[in-house]
Amino acid sequence: MRVLQVNDPAPLEPNTVYVIPPNRRLLVSGESVATGPFDEPRGQRAPIDLFFRSLAEHHGDGYAVVLSGGGADGAIGARAIQEKGGIVLVQDPNEAEFPSMPRNALEGGADFVLPVADLARTLAGLIRARGHLSVYAHNDEGDEDFLRRILAHLRSRTGQDFSGYKRATLMRRIARRMQVTHTERMDQYLAYLRDHAEEVHALFNDLLISVTSFFRDPEAYVALARHVIPRLFDHQPRENAVRVWVPACATGEEAYSIAMLLLEEAARRELRPDIQIFATDIDEAALAIAREGRYPAAIAVDVSEERLRRFFAREGDQYRIRREVRDLVVFASHSILKDPPFSHINLISCRNLLIYLDRDLQQQVISILHYSLLGKGYLFLGTSESADNPPGLFAPVDRDSHIYRAIDRPRDRLPALPRLFTSVRVPELPGVPRPPRTQSGVDSSLHRQALEDLAPPSLLVDEGHLIVNLSETCGKFLLLPSGPMTNDAAEIVRPELRLELRAALHRAFESDEPTVSLPIPVRFNGAPKAVVLHVRPVKRDDAPRAALVMFIEGGAAEPVSPAGAEGGEQSRVVAQLREELHATRTVLRTTREQYEAATEELRAANEELQSINEEYRSTAEELETSKEELQSINEELQTLNNELKLKLEMVSRAHNDLQNLMAATDVSTMFLDSSLRIERFTPRIAELFNIVQGDEGRPVTDFTHRLEYQDLVADAQRVLADLIPIERTVRTVAGRWFLLRLRPYRTIEDKIEGVVATFVDVTEHREAEAAWEARQQGLLKEIADRAECTLEVVRMLASHTLGDGRATPDALKALLSGLDALLETNRLLVESDWRGAAVDAIARRLLAAHGAEFMKATQLAGPSVLVAPRVAMALALVLQALSQTAVEHRTEGHNAQVEVRWQTRTTENGAQLLELKWTERGGAAAPDYAAASAAFSVIEQAVKGSSARSSCDAGEFQCSIALPLTS
Repeated sequence: MRVLQVNDPAPLEPNTVYVIPPNRRLLVSGESVATGPFDEPRGQRAPIDLFFRSLAEHHGDGYAVVLSGGGADGAIGARAIQEKGGIVLVQDPNEAEFPSMPRNALEGGADFVLPVADLARTLAGLIRARGHLSVYAHNDEGDEDFLRRILAHLRSRTGQDFSGYKRATLMRRIARRMQVTHTERMDQYLAYLRDHAEEVHALFNDLLISVTSFFRDPEAYVALARHVIPRLFDHQPRENAVRVWVPACATGEEAYSIAMLLLEEAARRELRPDIQIFATDIDEAALAIAREGRYPAAIAVDVSEERLRRFFAREGDQYRIRREVRDLVVFASHSILKDPPFSHINLISCRNLLIYLDRDLQQQVISILHYSLLGKGYLFLGTSESADNPPGLFAPVDRDSHIYRAIDRPRDRLPALPRLFTSVRVPELPGVPRPPRTQSGVDSSLHRQALEDLAPPSLLVDEGHLIVNLSETCGKFLLLPSGPMTNDAAEIVRPELRLELRAALHRAFESDEPTVSLPIPVRFNGAPKAVVLHVRPVKRDDAPRAALVMFIEGGAAEPVSPAGAEGGEQSRVVAQLREELHATRTVLRTTREQYEAATEELRAANEELQSINEEYRSTAEELETSKEELQSINEELQTLNNELKLKLEMVSRAHNDLQNLMAATDVSTMFLDSSLRIERFTPRIAELFNIVQGDEGRPVTDFTHRLEYQDLVADAQRVLADLIPIERTVRTVAGRWFLLRLRPYRTIEDKIEGVVATFVDVTEHREAEAAWEARQQGLLKEIADRAECTLEVVRMLASHTLGDGRATPDALKALLSGLDALLETNRLLVESDWRGAAVDAIARRLLAAHGAEFMKATQLAGPSVLVAPRVAMALALVLQALSQTAVEHRTEGHNAQVEVRWQTRTTENGAQLLELKWTERGGAAAPDYAAASAAFSVIEQAVKGSSARSSCDAGEFQCSIALPLTS
């Protein structure tokens, strides 16, 4: 096929691929394709959306194909093609190299999702089958019958009646579904519809056409913000809310657009009323999207950058409406034709709904909208819609932007609402008297009646020359014409008055001047009477313009007296000349008005041409300047191009270095974005997670893993929230150990855009640690056994060596008891792997060796305190000496009671001290604690920073010991 880059407008030809040039957008116009500049800044452009919208505008029933690509560009444009009756085909995201663009198009709604190999075959089949569709080939009575049956089946299944839709719209949407379901005739589609329940919902969604966009038709929204939004806040009491109704809101873009305009206007005012926006639709799926308020990033084409920053929050590939805007809008399921309407509304935005309805249903909807609006409320319609029928309900505010204002009418003059909303009239029962009405305001009623009887007959006419109100006595001056019913004042009055009335009304509204006509002969019951028209403009503050037409009836018109044949002939000539003169004057008046209008138009055109000429002259000068600027820009671009080439080479080299670094480190690494979707991973990660190449972009929660670790997602979210790295040692189901590190992913601009998870295999390290710990335990046990054996040998040597009288019995006994204390303390330290011993355990172990009676006479009290091994040995020696002395006192007949208390204290320099107090009551008057004193001197020499003192007073012996917790 021929490949053509579109620089100039080119005709659309078969077997041709059109390529968009750089920094341009592609547009389809009729049977040609052209390019144009972007209106959006870089970073907010959506060329595929713009192309699809252009395609939908000129070839709406065509085909759109979305292939592999990044971002959300194309999703909104594809919906626009579906709105016009086209077909959307999307490549299966699971096989796309870059799946985000197909996935976003799929979320917006696609008709076919296929592998790329099947897309071309399916597209060719759809085009071939399109020519055989009965709805395109011919329209006969059989199709009309099947159309009624399809609508009846749809109504029975969904409860919604689409018979009031325009026939062209119905046939176009049904034809679209026939292409999707591969049916060629209406009877085949009806059978398919009956056999497949899901097709009913598909057709229902197609008929709803839930397609819209933010600030659709920007010029109309500019006019709305200029002419209507400020008036909603003017003279609005603070306690009254500004109420807005958006029927047929679809996915909510229109409702949120109006909410933004209201918030912008409210920010300009010091005191503002509450804002209430009611957005309704019958499409529950569209309402769910609207309530969520999430839209693809392609909306940046329709929403200004300032509004994006103020009213939206970026979440991945989407924008979400901020809560301050979402809280203003209430979305509800509501049918404008079936359900009661909202009331006391200031503004109704009903855009692009009426274009799908037939004339009768359009008038019914317009009547409902007028009923819902307050007096002088505003109606905002689509570019192809009007509120002129039924007449007399709305006056245009900006006809180009389709903005109307409700005409305030009395309650009893409202047009008839749908039958659903009318009250049931109960017939009067015969024989039941009705209560008399109370007479109120008799004087005012009599006054009004007297004025009505004496005042001339009159009409009140609005700016559209439509009758707003009339007096009781003006019926004789009205004569309804044949044909459709109308309330145009110039068409309803008697034929003799029509020309003068039309000219007088024109003068009243255009020149704001009253008019009194000459007597006009009008024939009543065969007798002519002279009637004078008096037309005056009527003005009131904050009221629409109007004119008062009064009919002043005079006496009988002068008849033409028959004075012979010659006089009769002369009167006929005079009458004919008068008629010709009247006709000539009418033609002259019309010609003069047309001439004046044409003169004004020519004067305006001349002024426009002069301004255009000046603009052309200034444009030529600007072009000369622009030419010079373009030359300098071209030189700058060449320099910039060379720099970009160098940077591209550097980026490519850095990418290669990164790839080689990731492969050389041989570490399992996985990069996740802020939504915990996989961005990149090293090949080694496949040993832990069931992922393969091509799974980028999918959430990590979609994959199973081989780790005995279920908090990966929770820890990753905690890292994103706290920005604090997390380390875990996790185990696989195969028994291997990995060190997991979760760190926030920081960009060069110090922005957090995800999490980096690394898995380092530490199995060998864990096994070496386990072996070392086992070896260390064995070594400690062996040392403890040898120390115990050594103490036992020392005890035996001391017993044999000193037991032959070389030492006193008391000294021998003290030495042996000290060795026993060291032996017991050694066993305690072995049990704790020589990490230390508890004071309570040392005391109980040593005192229990003296028997149960001694333990009953001993009271221990103090917190749980762990002391170092060296301190534990010294403490054991002191306690053993003190307890041995106390036992000896008891054997001498003294009933001694022992109390041992301890506590910890922090010194001024921050050192931790153990303070132990030994108290013995009921012992000897002068106890002998020589062994204890010897132990005191030992611990003061062995443990630096320790101290001991004792005192005896009135049979009570006290000993205070201070030891550091660590040696």
